[in-house]
Amino acid sequence: MLVTRRLMGRADSNDAGAALVAVIIIMVVGMIAAATIAAGVVFAMSSNASNKATTQAFVAAESGRDAALDAVVASSCSLTASNSDPAHGPVFYATAQTGPDEANLSAACPTDSISSVIEITSTGWGSDGSMTTVKALYQRPITFQNQPGGTLAYFAGQFKLTQSTFDGDLVIREGNYECNSTTTINGDLWVPKGNLELSSSCEVTGNVYALGLVEAKGSGTTIGGNIVSEGSIILGSTDGTVGGDVNAGVNITVKGMTVAGSATAGGSVTVDSGVITGGYKVTTPLPVGAITPSLQAVYDMTTWVDFPSTRDSWGTDVDWKNGTCSGNAFTDATRSPAPGKNRLGIDYTLCTGTISISVTGATSIGRDVIFLFPPNAKMDLTLGTLIGATPKPQLLFIHADNVPDRQVTCSTSVGSGGDALESVANDSVKILLYTPCGLFKAPKKEGFHGQYYSGDSGSGKLEQPDFVCAPMTWEPRLDLGCRLSDGASGSGDVVRTRLAPTLISQTEVPLPAPSPTPFGTWAPTS
Repeated sequence: MLVTRRLMGRADSNDAGAALVAVIIIMVVGMIAAATIAAGVVFAMSSNASNKATTQAFVAAESGRDAALDAVVASSCSLTASNSDPAHGPVFYATAQTGPDEANLSAACPTDSISSVIEITSTGWGSDGSMTTVKALYQRPITFQNQPGGTLAYFAGQFKLTQSTFDGDLVIREGNYECNSTTTINGDLWVPKGNLELSSSCEVTGNVYALGLVEAKGSGTTIGGNIVSEGSIILGSTDGTVGGDVNAGVNITVKGMTVAGSATAGGSVTVDSGVITGGYKVTTPLPVGAITPSLQAVYDMTTWVDFPSTRDSWGTDVDWKNGTCSGNAFTDATRSPAPGKNRLGIDYTLCTGTISISVTGATSIGRDVIFLFPPNAKMDLTLGTLIGATPKPQLLFIHADNVPDRQVTCSTSVGSGGDALESVANDSVKILLYTPCGLFKAPKKEGFHGQYYSGDSGSGKLEQPDFVCAPMTWEPRLDLGCRLSDGASGSGDVVRTRLAPTLISQTEVPLPAPSPTPFGTWAPTS
């Protein structure tokens, strides 16, 4: 028993020491855990405070961007916007530049005569003095009421009509033009930047307007209206006729044609053979208003329009759906729109490669539809029998040009002549075909009624399809007519409309070295 008590006593003594060690270890671990938690809480609080200030700075920068945009497009334009008082909202300082395109920006307000690009650089401050700078690029389009969009062959490549008929006013926007090979233009012919040659039974039922030399030769040239040029006019087509007057800024020479009206020249009038029925006179160069609209106005209003691949450019009443990238996806255009929507939008901007749309059987279309294609994809359209409601539905095929420079920009992945449109079987719908890449297959006029907006196809004969022009509108983006005389007053005047700017891109700009704020000695405080 004595031995037992001694052993038990030794065991009690050893247990007490172990317990003490355990308590110390627990205390150390607890202190470490508490310190770690405390450090984490302090770090989180610091990070949250920093994130809060950074977010404040970013929000302030975007607030400055919006304020600057409002200032630029206001009736009393301003190129700066700022707020230096934290008590009255986010603190920011923003500046703007504008120009016809991104490569030609300057510290000047935009005009209402042409579309503009607006670049805004905005810096915002957080409550702790942190800074964020953003740079945003906007496109502000100018549209024209009754703009002669689809009547034009103007953007790139060479335009030819060979033994075919064109219905609508035709504007050859760049360079010279030759009308030949039994071609009929049912409308006016405009060559605002070049010379014009008329031959081989070319017929223009309306008037002819040109900047440079107008020469009729060969045989059978027929002009139904007037010929007006800022240069000289030579009328040498045998059996040719001019149904109206002839007016030249320089000289007029008649060699074998009959002019039903009179002739007026700023230089000389020579009649070798032929007749000027109403007589002629030499006077000062063309008076102001002799060509209405002016050649420069026609040139300006027919500038290429950059249609971007953004849905918000096409109105708020469009019911959008993502299109099927391959196969027959045209059934998306036959559905009923969602409540509160009046038009349909099929968005293919997530697709790549070739996007094929095919109508193989009779298909009914009950409303206006827009098909939106990305710049880096090809359009391959085969449109068979389309049965439209009344009034005729409009189908817009838009191959986007995302570069806001008012120039034709075709993605290298598509290439010139990259798109195709097969014939439409009837005229119960109106079609707008917009492609900066041009066509390698051209539709025929038997079924294609509407508008055509094209860049360089790589082939002059396919640059413009054979079609019948028809007026088309899509609020708020476009209003395309077929005659320059269809302006609001009926006199050829075209009403310009300034649309709301569309955001094209935005990036954060690396912060500059610390410098004084634009508000003098003020600095944000928490």
